[in-house]
Amino acid sequence: MQGHRIAILAAISAALGVWFAAARAQAAPGSSTRLGVAEAQGPAARSLTALHHNPAMLAGMPGTRVQLGATGGLDQRWIRRYGVGPDGVPSGALGDRQSLINPTVGYFAAASFYFEPFAFGFGVYDLGSQFSLQSTDAQRWHLAPDPDQPTLLCGKNDSDACKVNGGQASLRTDYTLAVAWNILANLRIGVGLHFPRLRSRLAYDNSRALASSTTPGDAGRCTSVESPSCAERLGFNGRTSWLPARDGRPSGFDVALTFGLAVDVSDRVTMGLRYRTRPLVNSGDYVLAGKAAVCRPDEQELGASEVQPCSVATPVDASMREGGAREAAIGVAGVIGRAKVWRIDTNLYWLDLCHDNRDGIGVTRCGDPGNQRLSLVGLDRSSVLLPETTRYRGRNDVFGVDAYTTYRARSTFAVMLGGHFSSPTTRTSALSAAGSDGWRFGLSVGSTLRIGQGNFQLVPGYALDLYLPSTVRPGSAAFDPAAAAAFHKSGGDLNTAAAAQVLAGQGRPSNAGRYTGAVHTFMLGLRWSERMVGFD
Repeated sequence: MQGHRIAILAAISAALGVWFAAARAQAAPGSSTRLGVAEAQGPAARSLTALHHNPAMLAGMPGTRVQLGATGGLDQRWIRRYGVGPDGVPSGALGDRQSLINPTVGYFAAASFYFEPFAFGFGVYDLGSQFSLQSTDAQRWHLAPDPDQPTLLCGKNDSDACKVNGGQASLRTDYTLAVAWNILANLRIGVGLHFPRLRSRLAYDNSRALASSTTPGDAGRCTSVESPSCAERLGFNGRTSWLPARDGRPSGFDVALTFGLAVDVSDRVTMGLRYRTRPLVNSGDYVLAGKAAVCRPDEQELGASEVQPCSVATPVDASMREGGAREAAIGVAGVIGRAKVWRIDTNLYWLDLCHDNRDGIGVTRCGDPGNQRLSLVGLDRSSVLLPETTRYRGRNDVFGVDAYTTYRARSTFAVMLGGHFSSPTTRTSALSAAGSDGWRFGLSVGSTLRIGQGNFQLVPGYALDLYLPSTVRPGSAAFDPAAAAAFHKSGGDLNTAAAAQVLAGQGRPSNAGRYTGAVHTFMLGLRWSERMVGFD
């Protein structure tokens, strides 16, 4: 019977390895299925990444382990927008392809200690950070190009708005403590305590031509919806603060829990399960406080009643809320062969980026498609924005599969080949330069090498991910300038069909176009372990 189970597991895993190619460090912004280490990961994997994937597996790793990892690479996206008419409605063919190239970085640092029957672990690691620092004028309505220099280089001689007037970035760090217990000979349970911190920056342009009221100066400038001289930029830069709320700045301190369970089905097969909660303190939201600038990216002379150019604009206090996701996963790991030199690890997961069951919404509907809700204090009254502004992102629940095969060639050397497939992070109708993660396939390879005769191991690796081409047709684009025009023509009637789109942040310049991309990621890790390369 045991031989049949191993054979079935091997067949399933081999099929997954062929059909699903693996993975970069993230499945979605702020949610990761693969941390910055080139080794098998999942709810049943014997790895320090169990801090995130399943804390119960810490009790399956005797001894003391310490691990450091870092990743870096290039994220390249190709976009072809449909041509638009003066009213902003797509009416032409696909335009020329534009290429956006951005860096990727990540890190992982963790340690675990085993005192039979308990294990303890702690770590700090990057979790799905993304950088979209480059854009073009054609993409400005969803991702504004930086007009001066990168945020990190802004100095005393730069404008006050330098840090908020272009580009987009999201940096997510989890500080994690975990404990696991070998409750029975073949059963382990564990719980992880996560303290998330999020830094976020975004910038995009709004069209004053879509506003219900315009200034006298707009009449001459706003000759078309996507006229650059008609653009008004919103930029935000903030982070979660663990300090108590004060002076109107909200506290972003939060905590989430992961519950894990691992069962040894036999002496060769282990099954693991995990469930992670939403953030528990702020009603399931991440809360960020910072600064925002509402300004004109052009430098034309303006009247006293006009929104000021970004070069002289003064940022105002602002805060932002966005939902945190639940996660669930199940995985199986098994050792194959009489010599036990082959190991298969699998990971099937769900990321609740659509926030099912929130605010009374059932699991078959989307409670919140990842909207970012901004509060702008002291907003210029000449702006087309409201003090409470919603940025629509159109998130999807993500379903994915990881499969890893590890071969131990010698006691000092092992190699890993991984495969991954995941559904789109963003629904097709909402793809844009700010979020173009469609169906993803990829491939990753890694190795573990013992350094000399000591207890240190080097873990290098490489991953290639491909985002399949996705086309947003003009008739199905989530962002629709015609909806804004119809809403304002009705005098702001909230009972019209266009009102819901405008209030949801979708009455904006179109995102119709074709999106695809590729990501190259290089990984390097260093591990110290009382146990050498093997499968424990």
